[in-house]
Amino acid sequence: MCRVLFVYPNKEGYPIIPLGISVLAGILKREHHTVEVFDITFMVPERLDHKARENTGVVSKVNVSDYWGTAEEKDIIKGFKDKIASFNPDLIAFSIVENNYGCARELFKAAKEVTKKPIIVGGIFPTVAPQFFIEDGNVDIICMGEGEYPLLELADKLDNREDISSVPSLIIKNGGNIIKNSFPKYYDWEPLTYQDFDIFDQRHLYKPFMGKVWKTGFFELSRGCPFSCTYCANHIYQKLFSSLGKYHREKPVEYCIKEIEHMKAKYSLELIFFNDENFLMMSKDRLDEFLTGYKERINLPFFIQTRADTLLDLEKVHRLKECGCATIGIGVESGSEKVRAMVLNKKASDKVYIKAFDNCNACDIRTTAYIMIGLPYEAEEDILRSAAFCRELKAHSLAISIFAPYHGSILHDLCVREGFIKDRYYEDISVNYSTILEMPQLSKARLEELYYQFNSLVFKAG
Repeated sequence: MCRVLFVYPNKEGYPIIPLGISVLAGILKREHHTVEVFDITFMVPERLDHKARENTGVVSKVNVSDYWGTAEEKDIIKGFKDKIASFNPDLIAFSIVENNYGCARELFKAAKEVTKKPIIVGGIFPTVAPQFFIEDGNVDIICMGEGEYPLLELADKLDNREDISSVPSLIIKNGGNIIKNSFPKYYDWEPLTYQDFDIFDQRHLYKPFMGKVWKTGFFELSRGCPFSCTYCANHIYQKLFSSLGKYHREKPVEYCIKEIEHMKAKYSLELIFFNDENFLMMSKDRLDEFLTGYKERINLPFFIQTRADTLLDLEKVHRLKECGCATIGIGVESGSEKVRAMVLNKKASDKVYIKAFDNCNACDIRTTAYIMIGLPYEAEEDILRSAAFCRELKAHSLAISIFAPYHGSILHDLCVREGFIKDRYYEDISVNYSTILEMPQLSKARLEELYYQFNSLVFKAG
């Protein structure tokens, strides 16, 4: 068996089990490999992301310390080296998004000080910007795109002491050579296995929601997004994998129901969150099949995210309510039609959003409006328009974030051309509560003031 140590460099400290690692762990364990995780979530001194969510009104203040414990600072580098020494992995696997890259780099270096075993990186950042990792002397292998079968094949070959240089989807450093392997065809979902939560601290399961704390599971019914919003890297994925088949793919409904059923029973889940980027982008027949099975066999409140234009059918929204939909998150992003269309490549009119929120309100489904501020060229009056629009929509809650120019997005390239970002900015990038852009129309200080004031601007008295 191959001993695989996953690394979860969750520097923001917000407890959540990452879907990617939990799926990969489940597959490796099914094939009798040994898996553990080094997770820094409960080793950082402050849960910055959760604090920002509370301070901006995204979540109601709840005493989460009863569930998460008190945040305490620990020596992460020493803890990582000790973990490597005790577990003795054959492979060290990092799942990386851009905001944890700076932390991950320090851990790459620490690992190489105590072991010569290979380090593999995967996730959206290595996929859209592999040059960062090709140039990093402490990284040995880069996984491009989905990792289920490439990682399993790599683990099998390491276990059997076989040559790994031809494993699909991997970029492999071999001495002074860089081997870039092609992508396989997309695989069927059927042979996959369920997520594995066992390798994680079970405190990750507890989530504040509507003033309470719930044991929550995160699942996906589909993968891939066919749209090309400028703040997202989906267009890169579409180009990279266009020859492999349809990028947006749906898991079999029965498989999804069985997975949720299994995980609900095993972990006593109370709330389900669907990670699908556009949950309702499915046929009516598929939605009916899923909701019928979910109501009969799961029957827990659930949270979805979807586009406004999928909520224009009142009957469909009513059906969601009947089957337990507790909240729908809708990507409004900006209250300015001009900003949405010209900056974000989101063409839906104000009328579409108003109709979507009206339908949700008519069916008594709680709504969360996703809003980004600090966009390129966005002025203060645009942000104030977003607050006014959220009032008009009668959104029940907000998920407010400050725009981050992630690699792979069209807006990242624009920000580089316009000189809005500095070199090595990724070391300062945050999930949602500060900006690294320097733009003439709005100061950083004023933008951050508006970020913390936004909730009160929407829900102000009267």
